[in-house]
Amino acid sequence: MHFSKQFILHLGLFFLFISCNSKTQRQENFGGISATDSRNKVIHLEQEAQRVVALFEPAVDHIYMLQAGNVLVGIPEQVYLNTSGYEFLSGLDDKIKNKEIATPSFSGRAISAESVLQLNPDLVILYEADSETINQLEGLGLNVYTVSSKNKEAIYLELKGLATLIGKSKRAEELIQYTENELNKINKAPKSDKKVYYAWSKGRIFSTSGKGSLIDAAIEAAGAQNACPLEMEATNISAETIYEWNPDLIILWNSKPEDVYSLKELQALPAVKQKQVYDFSPVFYYDPHTIKFMLFAKQLREWCEPQNTTAENDVKKDLKTLYGL
Repeated sequence: MHFSKQFILHLGLFFLFISCNSKTQRQENFGGISATDSRNKVIHLEQEAQRVVALFEPAVDHIYMLQAGNVLVGIPEQVYLNTSGYEFLSGLDDKIKNKEIATPSFSGRAISAESVLQLNPDLVILYEADSETINQLEGLGLNVYTVSSKNKEAIYLELKGLATLIGKSKRAEELIQYTENELNKINKAPKSDKKVYYAWSKGRIFSTSGKGSLIDAAIEAAGAQNACPLEMEATNISAETIYEWNPDLIILWNSKPEDVYSLKELQALPAVKQKQVYDFSPVFYYDPHTIKFMLFAKQLREWCEPQNTTAENDVKKDLKTLYGL
């Protein structure tokens, strides 16, 4: 039987396609796990990660909510330095209490690539904005999963992705369902007409977050309005601008009400005169970069409408559920 060279070539390509397709199916079905990160990049692991370096504090927090603290071999130095978080996590893990988990970072988010490599991680979790570090670690052959925590949807998707990579998908679904149920309780109450001004941490009263930001989403989840109308993640403003916006409440992150009350330029502001300045304390309980934005929303709702809220503001109960205590 005579076959043309063209026919033989096509036949070979056909069998090559079948072989490759079969191999791809075997990889999908039997060759590990995959999750898409905040860059829309698919991260593939041959098996569930057993050694994780999480260099974004909210990711460390989520791993403990997923009840997977045992996989952590590296965390940010700030976990040990931030008092409220350290105290809480110390009660969950003696390795945190005794500061036994390595900290391949220094001076905030500065990271030692060599120190990370020495930990031999299966997976490294980084904040999406740390592009230089991401490129460096991926260039060393490490699996890097990035997170953005930019809004509720992103927080849910990133929690699910992280959970997939460490074998905790069921737990992630439980956490998200609980969070949604609690948010629905807030939504049952009428929307608040209160305008809320958010001030940044460490006394930066004239720095705030505008429309479309993570804080804006948390304020909206509380049924209130962000006093800042600017569509910016972060912006610096003047005292005159705050008077123009005239917020009903001022809320603080890692600052104290006295930081506002002591400012002469704000003493005539109605919210200040009426003592409507509140601080989230301890801040670890209300981190809006995690699913605890629900606790942020609950607390803010109570400050806005103390007589008109259907969400039970029982932080300890919520924390017990979120951490599986």
